[in-house]
Amino acid sequence: MKQITKLTLGVFCCASFFFANNINAQGVTPCGTTEVHLQQMATDPIYKKNYLAEQARLEAIDKKEFADGYKAAKSRSFNSPPKYIIPVVFHIIHEYGTENISDDQVRDAIRTLNEDFRKRNKDTVNTVNEFKLIAADCEIEFRLAGLDPSGNPTNGIERIESRYTTSGTDSAKLNPWPRANYLNIWVVEYVRQGFAAFATFPGGPAEKDGIFSLHTYIGAIGTSNLLQSHTLSHEAAHFFNIQHVWGNTNAPEIGCGDDLVSDTPETKGHNNKCPLTEQVCKPGIIENVQNFMEYSYCYTMFTEGQKTRMHAALESTLSDRNNLWSTTNLLITGVTSVPKLAKADFKTSSVSNSVCQTYSLTFKDASWNGHPTSWNWTFEGGTPATSTDSMPVVTYNTPGLYDVQLTVSNTSGTVSETKKDYVTVNPTTGLGNTYFTESFETDTLPNPNWAVAYNAPGNTWKRTDLAASDGKYSAMIVNTANSDTYYDDLIGQAIDMTKVTGPNLVLAFKTAYAKRTLTSADKIEIHFSSDCGKNWDLRKLIPATKLTNGVIETGNYVPNASQWIQQSVAITSPYATSANFLYKIRFISNNGNNIYIDDINITGALGIKEELASKINLNIYPNPLKEGSVVSFDLEGKEHIRISIQDVLGREISTLVDGNLNSGHYEYPISENSKLAPGVYFVNFSAGNHSVAKKLVVNE
Repeated sequence: MKQITKLTLGVFCCASFFFANNINAQGVTPCGTTEVHLQQMATDPIYKKNYLAEQARLEAIDKKEFADGYKAAKSRSFNSPPKYIIPVVFHIIHEYGTENISDDQVRDAIRTLNEDFRKRNKDTVNTVNEFKLIAADCEIEFRLAGLDPSGNPTNGIERIESRYTTSGTDSAKLNPWPRANYLNIWVVEYVRQGFAAFATFPGGPAEKDGIFSLHTYIGAIGTSNLLQSHTLSHEAAHFFNIQHVWGNTNAPEIGCGDDLVSDTPETKGHNNKCPLTEQVCKPGIIENVQNFMEYSYCYTMFTEGQKTRMHAALESTLSDRNNLWSTTNLLITGVTSVPKLAKADFKTSSVSNSVCQTYSLTFKDASWNGHPTSWNWTFEGGTPATSTDSMPVVTYNTPGLYDVQLTVSNTSGTVSETKKDYVTVNPTTGLGNTYFTESFETDTLPNPNWAVAYNAPGNTWKRTDLAASDGKYSAMIVNTANSDTYYDDLIGQAIDMTKVTGPNLVLAFKTAYAKRTLTSADKIEIHFSSDCGKNWDLRKLIPATKLTNGVIETGNYVPNASQWIQQSVAITSPYATSANFLYKIRFISNNGNNIYIDDINITGALGIKEELASKINLNIYPNPLKEGSVVSFDLEGKEHIRISIQDVLGREISTLVDGNLNSGHYEYPISENSKLAPGVYFVNFSAGNHSVAKKLVVNE
């Protein structure tokens, strides 16, 4: 048969022929042969000698098998065990975008590989009669690694945050695991020149050996789809030294060619079309358009000849292919032993882990690598408090932040996971108070009044004394994240808005922020909820230009008193009348500097609180309450002053003063006039027609 003389060494790059009828509309072009390996073929005599010798060896095996009549393989048992088991590791190279695909999508890719290589793909029934007899069960099975190169448990999925996900080149092949032990598959956001994927033939550099693919061609779920799911099968065949059916180029429909496999007819190949009975190259001989190594869109099969060639490659020492499936290696990589539990994990079936009191959450085991056979849950604040169910339903009756712990076991051992403050339980009816204010003077974050949620690495919201617009403290983030997919949420406690009076209800707060460069694009989003945080609505987006007055700081930003900016969001229906109003301030990082939040208040008229508080210099100190704590203020003239203490439900506990006062400085002791149990209270101050409230904390 005709032999193609132009050989590609090391890397084979495959076009995105899996786009079916949309190939041109999506701007995808056939991938070209990698020039660096052509150069290596031309400049490395040893490399060239080994490669050509391997091709000659495989062709000789193919011809012998064909002469012996391997078509009789159709009589083999369809359910025979695999002859070759290949340990696989997926390296997800990402920047927390859609390319950071789920574990489920990776597992679905393994399913597709195994169906295609074992002739268990459902579309096998569509194979034309001329090729049904030689459609092969390749007896190759792929399994996610159970142990990493250091012998530690793994689920065979490694996630690496790196900007190289968009490089499109071998530079994104980060942290390769030894090719003698694993098939490395790198998953990225971008592959050069719009290609779908490329793979290495045996013989290339060890650190680059494997498959490189767009995330949209991994499995049939998530960011991929059924049509594109067969990409890995095509690439894995290249890894086992299989060429395109028209030969060793990336250009179909140019001229008739051959792939050195006896039972795949000579063909030009087909780009995005599927003429099932085409006989162009050798009239009377139908071409194998449905082969996985085509660029058509109706692929269903490998042939027995391709299977023989793959087996021969797997028996070869070239690039350690023969070690991948060895009994010793299967034990080393943990694919034949009982999977060892790598990590306990869990999630809930709800959109969020925030519920109203008396509501229930369903918990799901999400532990990985091994399959647990026993579960032991501990639910702080929940009913039941413990469970051995794999999917327990837990009711929370008391507002607060609660930990959840899960311990899972199987014959390989036991692992545990505790998530602090995992569940937020909000009161069915929120705080009942005429005003709400927060200046972070009394407690660390998170606390019973403030929850914190985030997906950003490292730092998140914390209380700081570096800067403040009101008092000594504020909330801030040391902003080291640099991707606009990172967020940090600061979630306030539930408020009964039916008790908040006044026209034009607003959420007001102050921000201090600096850009790190001119292009910094951090932002704040304000979200509201009226159902205890089960669902959130975006109410306002504040871009970086509205968070700062032009400050650019390359170092660690700490604001001065003049750099605080007033922000406000209108509270309209249905939130203005909700008995369980929640709000969250979400900071989204994008290469900026630190962000500070302070002086949060909900009131009926923006500006009253700031104007009055600054005018009278209202303070409570020390706070939390101690013996000797006082409410202090100044008057410039005669005013009717009323100061009262309310609990979180709006009930008045005591009155400190109610009468006319002349100008001057005043201090009213709290502890001598009120006997307060531990908890949170509000000191309400009224001067004429203006009022303001400040939080008071009483510790044990």
